[in-house]
Amino acid sequence: MKKTALALLVVSNLANASGTLMQESIYANAGAAGAGDGVNTKSAAASWTNPATMSHMGDELMTVNTMIFNLEMEYVDQNDTPKDDLEGNADSQTIMPSGGFFYVRRLNEDIHAGINIAAYSGSAVDYGTHWDASGHLNEAFMSSIQFNPTMSFQFTEQVSVGVGIQANYGLLDIKTDGLETKDMGTDWAFGYNAGILYKEDDWALGLSYRSQIEHDFKDMDIDFNVAGNAVPSLASANSIIPVIVDLSGHYQLNDKVNLLSSIQYHRWSAFDNTEVYQDKLNTKDQLPQGINRDWDDVWKFAIGTEYQFNSDWLLSAGMSYETSPQDDPTKQWVDVPAGEQYRYAMGASTNWGDTRVDLFYEYVDLGDVYMERTESAAVNFQGTMSGSVHFVGANFTF
Repeated sequence: MKKTALALLVVSNLANASGTLMQESIYANAGAAGAGDGVNTKSAAASWTNPATMSHMGDELMTVNTMIFNLEMEYVDQNDTPKDDLEGNADSQTIMPSGGFFYVRRLNEDIHAGINIAAYSGSAVDYGTHWDASGHLNEAFMSSIQFNPTMSFQFTEQVSVGVGIQANYGLLDIKTDGLETKDMGTDWAFGYNAGILYKEDDWALGLSYRSQIEHDFKDMDIDFNVAGNAVPSLASANSIIPVIVDLSGHYQLNDKVNLLSSIQYHRWSAFDNTEVYQDKLNTKDQLPQGINRDWDDVWKFAIGTEYQFNSDWLLSAGMSYETSPQDDPTKQWVDVPAGEQYRYAMGASTNWGDTRVDLFYEYVDLGDVYMERTESAAVNFQGTMSGSVHFVGANFTF
């Protein structure tokens, strides 16, 4: 059965559909798979990854990132055998826009200030009501908008540092065969980020840190499906955006070629358990209920290059690899199947008057994640979840 993802009320650009982060709409080097973002000084979007980069962006810089992505997820039942009225297999597709806004301004000789606004972390899927795990997920939507004011300080010509505040507004909506949220859950959560940059004429190195964001969606109005009747109740759920540490580098090989690299650490081990369907009115004896994640931390490695093709066009390419947070099929779950990720990107940049335009395409291979949940009659499904994402975008810097 072919389903189209439910329409998002907010652009969700960091889909957690694979269990790890998708950061494309906050990339400064989108055509290089984000490699070297933490030392980029040509796009204001780099201030998201490392606020210390703002000290090298001149008097004023504004970047608007725009893109369209196509997220496809497919579940293949191990036996491909219908159970009761269930069809076994399922798939979901999301086609929608995404983007971010980034602005930097010099306050005095040593201090820059900026503001970043972007949808940060989210996914939307609709697998329908007739597949093996429909008792656990029919439709789901999670997203958040982050406001990230930042400031940088330049200590020497080579060294700058930056800090920022993260203010996240989260949204959550869930529907299964057994329950449905009546109103979307919402929550505010806060954190911080910081970074340092060392920059020479032909090379640069940057280190940055983003703190964990944890959303606690409390007292959501839900309806339990009890023998075909809607039973009102209250529920809670939680979700996190992990700590992210980024080490980025840039090296100018010659007057035509630049080499880019990034290593990121995502502390997904904090995502050990998700409390969901936490019934506050005790209308169902089996609640509270949670999902045991037991995830490992994730490492992401990205490399890229830029080539000055002629006086008008700069070409770029890059790739990245992310480790899997969970390799045990008995601990996978249908909402965020977690596996290795591979990214392949290419781009081209030019100037339209005073505006720099970065065009890019990226393909993300989310891999094949085998799930084996057979612990009870209520939780009983075995199959493989596969996914991929296509991104096409244009980023504008003024």
